[in-house]
Order: sequence, then structure tokens, then C-alpha cells
Amino acid sequence: MSRAFTLLEMLAAVSIVLILVATVYPVLENLSPRAEKVVCINNLRNLHAAFAGYAAEGWPQIPKGIKLDSDEEKRWWLEFTKKNLGLSEKTWRCPSITRLFRSASEADRPLIHYLPTPFSAQPNRANKNAQMPWFIEIGNPHGDGNLLVRQNGTIEPAPR
Repeated sequence: MSRAFTLLEMLAAVSIVLILVATVYPVLENLSPRAEKVVCINNLRNLHAAFAGYAAEGWPQIPKGIKLDSDEEKRWWLEFTKKNLGLSEKTWRCPSITRLFRSASEADRPLIHYLPTPFSAQPNRANKNAQMPWFIEIGNPHGDGNLLVRQNGTIEPAPR
């Protein structure tokens, strides 16, 4: 009695494997964007946790002469949080946005992917309005609106 596979048995086995791969592939394709969104949410949580202590004392103030929404301002936030809050640049970057800008030139890539809301330096000023976001994600990389984190730590898509 021969123990080898016939050509027909091999083709049947390969066909079954291909059908299983074709069935599972769409599910696997959706995992990467979901994982990226989880990282973005975690980054916003880390930013919120780091700034919660500062909010009671007064929101960090951008030095005079630095314009809002400039690269200089974004570099200032990176440096400030690295020195004072122990946050890395990675905390400021969403992998979905990084992927979207992968083919862009270095000059066209955003430095940070979450924009801080400017608040007064007065103590607890950032805690006064629960609806005002502390940070908002740039763009809409997840397809359900820019993610934002509110004063109480809630993370949700921005209202449309």
C-alpha cells in the first residue's frame, strides 16, 4: 500500500487552504487600522494624564513670540513635555497619521499629531469647561472624526 499523496489530494488541500485564507484576509486587513487607533487613544490618555497635574497649577504657556500653529510652537510642545513631563516624541504621534504622510517629504510631515488647546495660565482654568477639549487629533485618520480628549479624560471623536 502506497503512503504518498496523489495530485488530486494535493490540489484539494491547497484549494481548502486558499479558501480559508480568502475568508480570513478581510478580517486581518482591518486589524492594523484598529490597532493604530488604539495607539492613538493611548497617546491621548498619556497626554491627558501628564497635563492633569499642570492644569491645577495653570496650563503651560507658549513663550511670547511663538505663533500658534507654527512649527516653532510644535517643537516647543515636544521639548516642554520631554523636559517637564517625561513624554517622548512618540506620544505626540499617531501611527495612522504617520502612515498617511509616509510618502510626504520631511518638511511636509506634521511634527505633532495632537494639537493642545491654549488655555489661560490661571490655576484650574483648563478644568472650568468640561466640554472644551485639551487635545485634538489633526485630520481624520480613523474615518469617524478627529479624536479628542476632554478635561475629564473622556476620549471621543469630535462632533461633526
